[in-house]
Amino acid sequence: MIKNLNYIDEAVYQKEKDLFFDESWILVAHKNELLNNNDFVTFEYYGDKIFVQNFNGTIKSFQNVCLHRFNTIHQEPYGNRVSSCLYHNWTYGKKGNVVGLMCRNSFEKDDINELRLKEYEVGYCGDFIFIKLNNQLDKNLEQYLGNIFTPLEDISKHFGSKTIDYTIEHNVNWKLLVENVLECYHCTSVHENSFAKMGFGSVSPEKFDFYDAHSWCEFPKGESAKQSKIIEKSLSSRTFKPQGYLHFYIYPNAFISSVEGKGFYFGFMLPESPSKTNLRVRYFAPKFDKELSESEQNIIDFINNSSNESLDLVLNEDKKIIENIQSNLVKFKDSSPIFGDEEFRILKFYEYFNGKKELKDI
Repeated sequence: MIKNLNYIDEAVYQKEKDLFFDESWILVAHKNELLNNNDFVTFEYYGDKIFVQNFNGTIKSFQNVCLHRFNTIHQEPYGNRVSSCLYHNWTYGKKGNVVGLMCRNSFEKDDINELRLKEYEVGYCGDFIFIKLNNQLDKNLEQYLGNIFTPLEDISKHFGSKTIDYTIEHNVNWKLLVENVLECYHCTSVHENSFAKMGFGSVSPEKFDFYDAHSWCEFPKGESAKQSKIIEKSLSSRTFKPQGYLHFYIYPNAFISSVEGKGFYFGFMLPESPSKTNLRVRYFAPKFDKELSESEQNIIDFINNSSNESLDLVLNEDKKIIENIQSNLVKFKDSSPIFGDEEFRILKFYEYFNGKKELKDI
């Protein structure tokens, strides 16, 4: 079983970092974020700055650092503009090549023509966009996701427009974030005014599946949960209607979830140190099978705002708990957490993760 030392030790953290780069595809965006020419999304993953961008309908991913004087090309988390460094206007095309710069004649032509941004292979699971960190990895994306590919592909088709995109800093090890989302054992106590009120946490899940460290699970809704007739009527034409709280963990960095298809959460984990992890939070409205009237859209906008507030409440409730846990681990570094039957997804995660040969020497 994992020791608490593994949540705080720098050597363990570096081993995990190397492992992720060696073996991982990572989920980075949804197509709805990159619909238009020059739409881009950026992130920093273990110190590597990366961007994903729409180049006239082709999605490409490159290192987000200019090859001239190494300034960051796109400095915002998302936006729409050409991939041009704002220091000296060096501009890059869909091959990662320099397609424009000031005072071009002052540079050796051959040197400029040979320059290429580091490129990452892009893969798709439905409307989800992944990149491959290691070009030597011999698994394509479908092989990497295994039997999780199809249900993830299905849910991806029902995302509407993005309503929020922000980052919350957590003073915790990344594995505590993973553990927290892989069970709803804590929902009735920690989320008394959110998940518990919606009826989740009191009924054990019966639908779930695993592949390596990936997993999905549908947490059933308790029969006593009250429904809002106005919300139910307003969302009745949504295209996705699972019966409970559907949650995916895509190893190593992403969480996808939905409460009855009424909206979609996309969490993106960005570890920075053994005891610091940034969580990028994105939320998407549902897709509808008809065009909404102005009055219907106003109601949906209100529901989306309420969902965003509920999500923020849940995330901060979790943050408080897991930061408390992290602060206690130094005093209990030789102890181990105890996981019960309700935490079966955590057990399956560690069954895979602790079996990696790169980590056995620690």
